[in-house]
Amino acid sequence: MKFNRIIITVLLNAFILISFFNPVQADNRICGNDLTNFFYDFHDEKDDEFKYPEKRNDAGIFFDFAWKNKKVITKRNNGYPIVKFSYFEKEKIKPGKTAIKFINSIDLSKLNDEQLEKLIRKSGKINIELLSGEKFQLISKLYRLNDFKLSDFEIISIQSIDSAKGIMEMSFEAYFTNNRNDILKTLSNDKALEYQLTKLDDDGNYIYGYEILSQFSKVDICDDLRPYFLWPLSTVEFEEFRYDADVREGLKNKEKLVSPVFEITYDNNEIRTLRTEKGVGFFRQDFDLKKFPFDTQKLIISIGHSTSDLTFLTPEPGVFLNLEKFIDKKINKLKAWEIKNIEIKNRVVELEKWNLYEKKIVPRTQNYLDIEITIKRAWKHYAFKVMLPIFLILCVAWYVLWIPTYKYEPRLNTSIIALLALIAYNFVFQDDIPKLEYLTDLDRFVLLSYIFCCIPVFSSIAFSKFISKNQKKVDKVNKFIKIWGGLLYCLISIQIFFYK
Repeated sequence: MKFNRIIITVLLNAFILISFFNPVQADNRICGNDLTNFFYDFHDEKDDEFKYPEKRNDAGIFFDFAWKNKKVITKRNNGYPIVKFSYFEKEKIKPGKTAIKFINSIDLSKLNDEQLEKLIRKSGKINIELLSGEKFQLISKLYRLNDFKLSDFEIISIQSIDSAKGIMEMSFEAYFTNNRNDILKTLSNDKALEYQLTKLDDDGNYIYGYEILSQFSKVDICDDLRPYFLWPLSTVEFEEFRYDADVREGLKNKEKLVSPVFEITYDNNEIRTLRTEKGVGFFRQDFDLKKFPFDTQKLIISIGHSTSDLTFLTPEPGVFLNLEKFIDKKINKLKAWEIKNIEIKNRVVELEKWNLYEKKIVPRTQNYLDIEITIKRAWKHYAFKVMLPIFLILCVAWYVLWIPTYKYEPRLNTSIIALLALIAYNFVFQDDIPKLEYLTDLDRFVLLSYIFCCIPVFSSIAFSKFISKNQKKVDKVNKFIKIWGGLLYCLISIQIFFYK
């Protein structure tokens, strides 16, 4: 009897363990609703239904964008559209520079943006004439395209811009979307209509695929759903960037179930995937400090992707509106910098990647969307707290040239003290910039001040040896130095900051 109890206990424990660890026995879906359940079940029957990249058959030419009159329009040169990227012709057409004049003898300056897009999507032979006069022919080919949208990008605040470390700390919210016509087609086709969901409506009728769309405006794509389908939007990523781990809300956030960041949305009879990124992030910057402290910098927020297909990231009007708003000083509240302009640009990089499977180097085109924030340093701080004190110290050192030349001891003591003060003051601004391999304008000014601060020291020592022999000649040389030396210092200083 005791033996039977032991056997029963062992079997019961084994059943509990198997039920707990076996995913087939235990359905632990964390995204449970009619829409996601439909995805689960339908995926098992048709594994190949959900293929995202859009198939196109045209010349593979895409025009650049511009922002004008609160609209995203085609960027033009004298009315002729500028090419953002050419998929099949990369030698004659340069991204962001080449403008097309004629396509099949049609003057593109006479077409609006809608007509232009319709024309460029035609298949077959396409005769092209560039604005430069060069002519050639393209034949349309089949290719796949991922066209993501930067639906919104709002800079909440820029906490700091560290020139020494090359880091910008920024609070932001970003929303990326892409249309999933493949999913919409799957939910709306005849096969989907025949597929019965397990849930019945109030009248006891089955609810079909297309009917559940109206019930959900937003559905979370959680961890248990992601492996079943392709979600190319998850490949979008910020370059040279990391989150503040304490405040981040993003794709890798442990709290993604509480604050979902990757979702399916349905509105206006369209299905989209929505990617949300928000929090405090650190963006690495490359500063050119040659003109410091009168320098102008470009803060670049670069957004790329890791997909191998042809991929674009196109900004929508909300992005431009929010960025324009942030230029206002009352909103950005930057103290050490002034925002002069904000632009959004497309950037194309040609790369060579090692293909692990084919065992060869293959070319790859990488498209980036760059948000460029042009900022100008608040120079008055350095003008009044660094440059002016240095100038005054130099004036003290230079003033000893008005002391009689035979009083070389007070001349020498005063000039040496001024030189030491200048050396000490040089450390005031050293933490504002990194240790560079080149000289900034402020470095040149300080170095010039060192040189001219040393002149009274060297002259006093030299005069002490020659004054007994020729007093008049020493006084003449001293007068020449104090007049023309001071004038030369002023001229070189002006040249450093205002002329190159």
